[in-house]
Amino acid sequence: MLYTYKIEEADLLTFQLYTSSKSVVLEKKKRNGRFILVAASLAFGGYFLSSDEIPLGIYFCVMAIVSMVLYKRYFLWKHKLNYRRFIRANYSSRFGMTETLETFPTHIFVKDKQGEGEVKREEFEGVVEIEKYFFLKMKSGTSLIIPKAQVANDAFRNDLNKLKIPLVQELSWSWG
Repeated sequence: MLYTYKIEEADLLTFQLYTSSKSVVLEKKKRNGRFILVAASLAFGGYFLSSDEIPLGIYFCVMAIVSMVLYKRYFLWKHKLNYRRFIRANYSSRFGMTETLETFPTHIFVKDKQGEGEVKREEFEGVVEIEKYFFLKMKSGTSLIIPKAQVANDAFRNDLNKLKIPLVQELSWSWG
């Protein structure tokens, strides 16, 4: 079956956010950043309190509490901003580009302005379905982003089942 869709900035951003949310490295970075910020604030607070600089000591202790509470929100906001900048700088030529995807019993054929290619079913690692997208992940590390609003979802799922590509549904996924 033939599917036609367009890729926009929001599609690429959602894919980047989804991929990074599954990253162990990013989780470790978030956890370590929070720990270091809170620990440093508490250390400065303790130092200033012990040297009779009460206002500075209280300030750093309050900053430790604020950092502990708001760090995750700040971290997620900052990463989303960085991904948006990256996408605009590197993928702006893809915005609004029409792509076609055609499924066959043994492979998928993909075509856009930049080229076309055939991907055998053995090359697919799996498909992730979130609320608004299908992400077809390949063993090479690349992925195809399919906006659900632009394709017939049930027909697309059936075609993926015929190709025997494993489907993982994460319909409740959200960034943050």
